[in-house]
Amino acid sequence: MLGTLFVVMTSEKDEDYQMIKEKLLKINPKFSISPYKESYIEKNASEFFVTFEIEDNEVKNILDQLNNDWDGEEDDCVAYGFNTKMFDPLIYYLSFQLYE
Repeated sequence: MLGTLFVVMTSEKDEDYQMIKEKLLKINPKFSISPYKESYIEKNASEFFVTFEIEDNEVKNILDQLNNDWDGEEDDCVAYGFNTKMFDPLIYYLSFQLYE
């Protein structure tokens, strides 16, 4: 399956993006991470996409490492950092989707 992750971080600094990118690659070295750009969701924030191939049996593990409380089904869910525990405190929002 193909997976996508949309990430919004509460920083516009390149060093923060690089640090987040490194953390994501530790979670899954197969993540393909796009360059970041100014966020349209949050002021003074950046956003980027992550794409990856994933097997059914890997989904829960990835989701558990990214956030502790997702809203929605495993194949289409979101999480906000103000009321959940993200993999990094700079993460404001995550949207996870799977495609067959």
